[in-house]
Amino acid sequence: MLTFKQRLGLLCLLLPALGMSQTAINKTFNLAPAYDAGWTILPASGGGYAIFGVQYPSIGARSDAFCLRIDEAGNAVFHRVFGAPNTDESFGRGAVALADGWLVAGAKSAPTSRGWIVRLNASGQVMWENVYPNTTKFSQLFALPTGGYLAVGAIGGEAILVHLNADGSVVWQQNYPIPEALDAYLTTSGNACILMSRDRVSKVHLGTKQIVWSRIIQFPALPPGAPEVARLTDIAPLSRGLFAVIGSAYRELPTALYTAHYAAVWNERGEFVWDRYFRGASRADYDENEGFSVTFLPNAENILFTGKVGDNISVTRTDLNGNVVEQKEITTPGPVYAAKLIRDGARYAMTGAVFSGSMNTYFYRSAGNALSMQPDPTQQAAETPADQWDLQHEPASNRAWIVANTRENPREATFRLWTLDGALAREVRLWLTEGENRFPLDLSGLPDGLYWLSEAGEPSPPKALFIRH
Repeated sequence: MLTFKQRLGLLCLLLPALGMSQTAINKTFNLAPAYDAGWTILPASGGGYAIFGVQYPSIGARSDAFCLRIDEAGNAVFHRVFGAPNTDESFGRGAVALADGWLVAGAKSAPTSRGWIVRLNASGQVMWENVYPNTTKFSQLFALPTGGYLAVGAIGGEAILVHLNADGSVVWQQNYPIPEALDAYLTTSGNACILMSRDRVSKVHLGTKQIVWSRIIQFPALPPGAPEVARLTDIAPLSRGLFAVIGSAYRELPTALYTAHYAAVWNERGEFVWDRYFRGASRADYDENEGFSVTFLPNAENILFTGKVGDNISVTRTDLNGNVVEQKEITTPGPVYAAKLIRDGARYAMTGAVFSGSMNTYFYRSAGNALSMQPDPTQQAAETPADQWDLQHEPASNRAWIVANTRENPREATFRLWTLDGALAREVRLWLTEGENRFPLDLSGLPDGLYWLSEAGEPSPPKALFIRH
């Protein structure tokens, strides 16, 4: 006969297996006609998840923030949109789960962009909201161990920290002469915050409110040569006083844009530990890769670096020393744009954005510890191989053309140029006649950076475009 401890141990072994027997979910939600993307995901009380992000209700319209509540089966429970006329609203990764809802941070134009905090109840209804005049936006939000919250973001192009009471009122606010904080985390002690800028990591002591150290990330050379532009996208604490960052490096080649997935580990004293570029499991090169998010598995002391490989999501598991333990590839319903992976008990959950006709909110939940699966076939757009289009770019002259080969009947096509932050930069409507069509793409007035060009309503993958004046 089994003892109580033996029965308890057997139950602990069976529970993960039972969780793994559930059905995995891999799908998209088309929340808006123009564009929508989930930026952060949290487990919800009672099961399921809450996804927060940004959407454009129509072409040329201003952005709205959204909350999408999903049940255990991946079905939408509710979809709440937060937008006022003639204003832009957006939620970023700053979200805190409460006993009866959520506290979410982002940005709202009033009329110019300002930091924005919204208190939602469990039904996704607004209980209160505050706009903060001396801020530009909030990118992250934490519950402080001493009470209240810490909002991380920007004022102009510089980083800012704001200590808030439970009702959203300001306790203190401090600006820092470093590039705006795109993400951050609290140290284990809770007395310091590690800020991540586009190419820099900094440590701020919350007691003195002073910068302890600030380090620029030196991206190593890519296989074709030094990167022309690089950016960090996520940061996460590890164990032993370490933290990991992830990002992407880009290099313009004569005929294409070379992209690589970058990962690094530092310690909280500001000392570099290791870095490297990752290829996909079945890839011989680093190209067509990007880095999105970092997840730490404390029990195994492993790190999950989530990015893209080709059109799909790649997850690379390493130990703390950077040795690759395994790599998984998750097939998505369309080319992936961004992804945020979290660990939820014995399972994983993820949100982001994929192109499937238009840019849609992505949701993934594993069946257990397994991370690889095919998408729901009903979510995949139909192939249209008869008509093809491409993007031609001359970096030296900064000129670009849309080249479309139409084999069927003449038709009208809409092409949209998106920024990395998901904003619509250009929209052009073209009449495609039978045969080859070549149209110039207007790049005037666009700031330097990486853009994506897609055709509305078509499943073709977007084309990358790097502008540097």
